[in-house]
Amino acid sequence: MKKLSCALLLGAAFAFSAQAADTAPRWPDFPAPIKNGAGARIGATVYAGLGSAGKAWYALDTGKPGAPWVALAPFPDAARDAASAVAINGLVYIFGGSGKNAPDDKALTVFDTGYVYDPAANSWRQLPTRAPLGIFTASVVSVDQRNIVFFGGVNKAIFDGYFQDYAVGAADNKERQAVVAGHYFDQRPQDYLWTAQVMSYNPQTNQWRNLGTDPQLPTVGAGVAVHGQLVTMVNGEIKPGLRSPNVKEVSVDGDKLTWKQGGKLPAPPGAARQEGVAGSFAGYSNNVLLVAGGANFPGAWQQFDAGQNYAHKGLKKTWRDDIYARRDGKWWHAGKLPAGMGYGTGIQLDDGVLLIGGELDGGAASKDVFLLQWDGKAVRLVH
Repeated sequence: MKKLSCALLLGAAFAFSAQAADTAPRWPDFPAPIKNGAGARIGATVYAGLGSAGKAWYALDTGKPGAPWVALAPFPDAARDAASAVAINGLVYIFGGSGKNAPDDKALTVFDTGYVYDPAANSWRQLPTRAPLGIFTASVVSVDQRNIVFFGGVNKAIFDGYFQDYAVGAADNKERQAVVAGHYFDQRPQDYLWTAQVMSYNPQTNQWRNLGTDPQLPTVGAGVAVHGQLVTMVNGEIKPGLRSPNVKEVSVDGDKLTWKQGGKLPAPPGAARQEGVAGSFAGYSNNVLLVAGGANFPGAWQQFDAGQNYAHKGLKKTWRDDIYARRDGKWWHAGKLPAGMGYGTGIQLDDGVLLIGGELDGGAASKDVFLLQWDGKAVRLVH
């Protein structure tokens, strides 16, 4: 993707920053194009990889401007997309994702395993557990550096069954594949049985706990931001192809969850409604919640409201370039990214959200890395 430059304007109210032509970039490109990756931060070091980067795993010292990404020990199991990563007490935990158990497999599967990366030893080990319910594309956080909390996730049996039927049962017969896809997508949101239970996992005790149920429809692929004990989940899918425009907030205090409404994203400029997005970047900068990018199918809600469960049938997937901000409970459209993108890795830093890679229009992966900031008056993208 073309580097950010001073030519990227947001209009009178917003501006992007860029380095002068003779100044080295603050954030180096990722070593390989990456989408559907995973990442976490420990101190000043950001760890990222997997997804379209395969089993590769890298580190970046954010305390040294211009420092390169450093290759680390590769992930020890099958490559996977959209795994969840979270850091606790100096270790990075990786859960779930989807991929193929063997390179020559035809069908994808949802992984229910977990792994831990130890930076001090530059080594991986598998956790002696399996997720009790589906956690693929869940919102995964830790607010206490003891427990890992999982919100949402697809139903493994349904997801695995679809890909077996589509890739193996229907093989390369396009007519049979269309029939399988039609049956799969032509269901109500509640029929996909996405994980409504909120679960926590404690690595020290190796125990899972059921913390209760999401009072709304469970979502997958939401943008996630954490501020103290408050977890904010922005939009996400309520069924394949249909996104929620809602924002969920939940305070996590041990095993106690306190839910509240986080409002709705406003409609983007020129649109009659907010379709909701999946795969967005989210995080805080100067106490302002920022949300950027993601993807949706414009028109899906109109078709769904008209009674068509296969809500995105015949519609074009659109990668969004919108940036939204919320301060004092008020949302507004705060500008645009240089290109529509989603399904990248967002890492919360002290002064903003580091955006690593992402999927571009048409599905290509990006190598770009830049910081999303609120400078007190406007959104800035610092490359």
